[in-house]
Amino acid sequence: TVVGCSEQEEAVTGEFLLGNFGFELLSNETYHLIVPFEWTGESPVTIDSIELIKKDNNPITYEEDGINYEFFGADPLKKSGIYGNRDIGDKKNINNFEIDGKGKIILKIIADNVKEDSDRKVKIKFKSNGEESEKIVEWKTLEQFSTDNN
Repeated sequence: TVVGCSEQEEAVTGEFLLGNFGFELLSNETYHLIVPFEWTGESPVTIDSIELIKKDNNPITYEEDGINYEFFGADPLKKSGIYGNRDIGDKKNINNFEIDGKGKIILKIIADNVKEDSDRKVKIKFKSNGEESEKIVEWKTLEQFSTDNN
């Protein structure tokens, strides 16, 4: 008799890497960041959600933290950079967005009275081979976000 072993106990191997930008946000202005986004795992993953969180793992909100945001998927050939409140072309729903190696995501953000905070992180929920997983990712750009009126 052959007894199979299950690999479900193993954590998903691979990391998410996000490209960094340095800039100051003007208060209450809308920005679109087209961010290089990489998954280092061997097989593609499907993103369920991307959320900004703070020290206690609670979501960042406009009411408490002065940051209003939304993530989208983007064409991997889209030029990375920081754009104002204008049409930046095709945006894909982040839910069910597949990433295999290198890609791009879009962060639409409006902020008011924000100071740098090294406790801000990115929480990414995703599926790999049908298994749901989650990773907390450090992103220098997010930690260094500040507005001109803080």
